[in-house]
Amino acid sequence: MIDTLKRIKTLLLSCALALAATGASAADLQLLPDGLLAPTSAVQTKPDQYKKAPPWRVGVSFAGVGNSWIDQMIEEMRHEAAAHREIGQFIFTEAEWKPAKQVSDVEDLLAKKIDLLIIGPISEAIGAPLIAEAAKRGIPVVTFGAYGTATQSTTEIMGGGRVFGRQGGQFLCDALKGKGKIWAFRGVAGVDEEQLRYEGFRQAVDACGLKITNEVFGDWSYAKGKQLCENLVLSGQPVDGIWFSGAEMTRACIDVFKEVGKPLVPMTGEANNGFLRVWRQSGVKSIAPIFTPGLGAAVVRASVAILSGEPVHRSYFSEPPPVTGATLDKYYRPDLNDAYWFPSTLPDAMLVKMFHR
Repeated sequence: MIDTLKRIKTLLLSCALALAATGASAADLQLLPDGLLAPTSAVQTKPDQYKKAPPWRVGVSFAGVGNSWIDQMIEEMRHEAAAHREIGQFIFTEAEWKPAKQVSDVEDLLAKKIDLLIIGPISEAIGAPLIAEAAKRGIPVVTFGAYGTATQSTTEIMGGGRVFGRQGGQFLCDALKGKGKIWAFRGVAGVDEEQLRYEGFRQAVDACGLKITNEVFGDWSYAKGKQLCENLVLSGQPVDGIWFSGAEMTRACIDVFKEVGKPLVPMTGEANNGFLRVWRQSGVKSIAPIFTPGLGAAVVRASVAILSGEPVHRSYFSEPPPVTGATLDKYYRPDLNDAYWFPSTLPDAMLVKMFHR
């Protein structure tokens, strides 16, 4: 009887320890709250695999800037880095969407003997050899992207992509019942994220039979998107719906339709406060896929975990449900201006200061 009780106690203790370990691991891996980011690979780094005593020197190579989403994402990245005293230096570079500059930026960061590289590649072709060079030197790499085994990243963190495109494409299929002519406003040519969004969109609309009559590259820009939309609208070409790879272009096109007095057609958007404002005011039929700028904070949190020796999954992806007409008011912030993107990891007081109307 005594032996049996001992065995039971041992078993219970083992279970308790296992549960505690599981709970700690799960907590460590929550890089974003509220189901915004989930691991997509069972493979993890080993405990203490890249552990290093602080202070750390973290280098960042991002593809480029040019729109308010990227600006906010970088701010979320910087804010998170500032919250960790272990990060002694946080060196940020952006490549102006120029492959040669991104190569030069990473080479310079490696020469500065960084402890970890965060990279948002212009494309897989540009990023893979840079990531491989860092890995060869024993430097862990947190990649802002989803390339799978095509790179030697320590971990990859991403959202959007084909999911973003598919959600918008399916919305148009449903709104138009698979019949009609549509336009496609794409992002920056040659960027992997742009291509992935377009592929997801095409998968949806090709399957339901919608006809794409015009494709333009608006660079995810309000100004360029408005110019392109004006050209198409004034050409008199018929359109029943429009897919956008980014909401600043959507907002621009809605403004064009209103200015020329053309009835609005279904248009896809994105989780941006300015778009939600125009959506509410115009009554346009729409949907807004969520591509959180909080991914900037997530890559920093993953970096801290890696250098602290905590196990981190090989890949994570953000795939929340899109904003619909039924949930629009839940997300819209009338107290903030058009440049705010959500969900954000920044404190509310900081958001109000940054995006006050």
